[in-house]
Amino acid sequence: PITVASVIAAGTTPARRVQAVTATTNHQVRSRTWTSNNRKAGLIAILCAIVGLSIGSTMVKKTGSPGPVVALWRLSIGAVLWQIVLLVRKQRFTVEHVKITLLPGVLFGINLMFFFTGVTRTRIANAEFIGTLTPLIVLPFAAYRLKERIRREILLFGVVALGGVSLIVLLGSKGGTRSWSGDLLCIGAVTTWSCYLLFTKRIRPRIDTTRFMAGMTLFAALTVAPFAVGTGHLTQVTHTGWVLIAVMAVTSGVVSHGLLAWSQQSVPVSTMSLLQLGQPGLSTFWAWLILDEAVKPLQIIGMAVVLFAVGNIARIATRPAVREPHTPTVARPAPDLA
Repeated sequence: PITVASVIAAGTTPARRVQAVTATTNHQVRSRTWTSNNRKAGLIAILCAIVGLSIGSTMVKKTGSPGPVVALWRLSIGAVLWQIVLLVRKQRFTVEHVKITLLPGVLFGINLMFFFTGVTRTRIANAEFIGTLTPLIVLPFAAYRLKERIRREILLFGVVALGGVSLIVLLGSKGGTRSWSGDLLCIGAVTTWSCYLLFTKRIRPRIDTTRFMAGMTLFAALTVAPFAVGTGHLTQVTHTGWVLIAVMAVTSGVVSHGLLAWSQQSVPVSTMSLLQLGQPGLSTFWAWLILDEAVKPLQIIGMAVVLFAVGNIARIATRPAVREPHTPTVARPAPDLA
């Protein structure tokens, strides 16, 4: 990058200094424009991913198959699709890439195991509300370990979004049974998902999105496989179930998680975790649309509150975190009167 030192080193004549200052200014303008555009693109990618992920729980419920089985086939199809992308792009997957993607894959596989099993043992309202606690884990670690600057306005709208989510899930259907094991599994899902977000944020500069997703989904599928086989229902999936699993593999496994992985390069993980507070509201909408689940008026208000808060989080996140410093200027030397 061009610095003040390079400006000084450019020469002592006024003409050379003016040229160096101009080059510095142009470089800084291009850098700020690229950063701003990349941040906006990352936020749009996250919002699109949330829409895709929000319909996943409804599809899982509609398949009628055990959670581990659905998770395995979804991950397996997604892994195959990402391997095809690698082949088409003629990218090699090396031992170094294996080392980078192994732990994220294990974390992601365990996360799906915990969540898909947990929702069968507790109320959906419990599972969704526990899922919104991700920022409570991510924000402190993002600030302390990743040195992310978290704005007060974003935190404020995060609290507003959490309040809207509370209206949605706590006023939802009280059907189903609740067990401490189900709640603990959902807490485990939140914990592993938070670890996945924090860990992948640190390693993403070392690997591109295609290689990361190809390796991560493969190791996630291998992690889930023993549990899916243990259910004894590995192939007992209906025709409709297979269609839904294939759709989930594309929408969630490839598109949504691919967008999330790509956006990690430009969007703080703390902002990502807060934006995902919009997912329960959208999940409730899909359940009403597809599963004919009842929605109460206060839940509609809760959805509006969540969308308002998430929209403001995205809007604030597009602004520069701090005022950009002025371009350093170099004073013209006094005329030589000697």
